Amino acid sequence: HTRKHIEDSDAAVEGKLKALARQYAEEWGVETDFEVRHGFVASCILELARHLKADGVICCSTHHSAGRELFMGNNTMNLARMTHRPLLILPVEGARSSSGSPVFLATDGSENAGRCEDLFRKLVADGQEGRVVWVRPDDAPPEAEEVDRKVHDIANSEASVHARILNGQPARKLLEVIRDGQPALTLIGKRGTTPVEQFPLGHTAETVVRESLYPVLLVP
Repeated sequence: HTRKHIEDSDAAVEGKLKALARQYAEEWGVETDFEVRHGFVASCILELARHLKADGVICCSTHHSAGRELFMGNNTMNLARMTHRPLLILPVEGARSSSGSPVFLATDGSENAGRCEDLFRKLVADGQEGRVVWVRPDDAPPEAEEVDRKVHDIANSEASVHARILNGQPARKLLEVIRDGQPALTLIGKRGTTPVEQFPLGHTAETVVRESLYPVLLVP
């Protein structure tokens, strides 16, 4: 912040983080720690994750439009674009999923989705209900039928998993499925099919991360 307040001091922030670390350690039965850094938020978090060799990063997100993000900036979207580690995004709005909610896998069958698919298989291996969702774009390529088969193969690997193949604009259709299905988690690969290296997130993943009111796990 340009204007400093007493509650922004390192000592004040460290006190709050220490209390949170103690609370989570007691409630969750896990080891916790805390750290205060200065600089660009996303860069600092991801550098710390790299230093600690973290399995992933968890962050909260406020539902907002692309226009609001453009003018105000957003740490969650910066993390999503920059991360090389799985990023779990928990929306602060929206209804909480029920204990029996399914896990969704949003895939386009590309090589970029391979790591995401592997993680999905692990999550549903113990009978967890799952949905494999593939949205055929209006200008679907000839290999779309191969993706159809791959989606059914993933679904058929577990009795508790089902395939869902839709047609239309991928981002919008995925958000509709997420809204209606209220999943406990949606897995989506980070890179889209665009060859432009300056946009490493991909339009579909970026839209789902920005607008979903249910948890999303972004897998690079």
